[in-house]
Amino acid sequence: MPGRVLLHPRRAMRKPHGSFIGFLLHCTIFLISPDEIKFRQDSKPMHRHLQKYRIRKLWPIETESFRRHLLRLDPETRQFRFGTPVNDNFLNAYADTARRIGTVIYGAFVGPEMYASAELRSLHAVGDEMAEAAFVVETAHRHHGLGSVLMDRIITAAQNRAIHQLHMICARENQPMQRLGEKFGAHFKIDHGEALGEIEAPAPTPVSLLDEAMHDTSDFVTAVFDWSPIASAPQPEPRRIRRHRG
Repeated sequence: MPGRVLLHPRRAMRKPHGSFIGFLLHCTIFLISPDEIKFRQDSKPMHRHLQKYRIRKLWPIETESFRRHLLRLDPETRQFRFGTPVNDNFLNAYADTARRIGTVIYGAFVGPEMYASAELRSLHAVGDEMAEAAFVVETAHRHHGLGSVLMDRIITAAQNRAIHQLHMICARENQPMQRLGEKFGAHFKIDHGEALGEIEAPAPTPVSLLDEAMHDTSDFVTAVFDWSPIASAPQPEPRRIRRHRG
């Protein structure tokens, strides 16, 4: 996965004036506001366990991966995610909404299987300035930093779609979700047993648009490898060479 790189202005200025790439870098640097640099540095999570996961966008043909992920959720996690106990029929119907216009879903994958998801859904219609952000991580994959890195991708997606306000709703007892939101600037209030939070997303910039475009390119290439039979096939164990002493 490509990382985000902030170039030093002086190094960019040393590029030859005849270099088109150097000219683009030179122009792009001055489009980065100090507030955006601070926002991206503060919200960039790192965790050693993340190396086993591929954080990428869910593509329309991967609805079944999203469905299997939801169906694996235990009853408590289902209630925390949807605010009420839900059965398999509900989750099957909900998984089909992943292809709706105005919905963006990111996931943490190991091969073709998704084990954590983050959803960005417009509250009313496409082009609305408000959207709902929802997250869920399967029990066995928690405490790996997945929520933070998924939140980072969701905020960038909201930023690039001119969504200025993200709404988060979770159970009052769901402290991990509230801590995740507060890490990104959310302020929660308790209302009838639910915690309601809001996050203000910054305005889109050339850097944020390029960031998502680069991620989309690498995400699609990664997904193609995940879809291949080779990626999902079990890897053979390494052969042990026996040495005979003469």
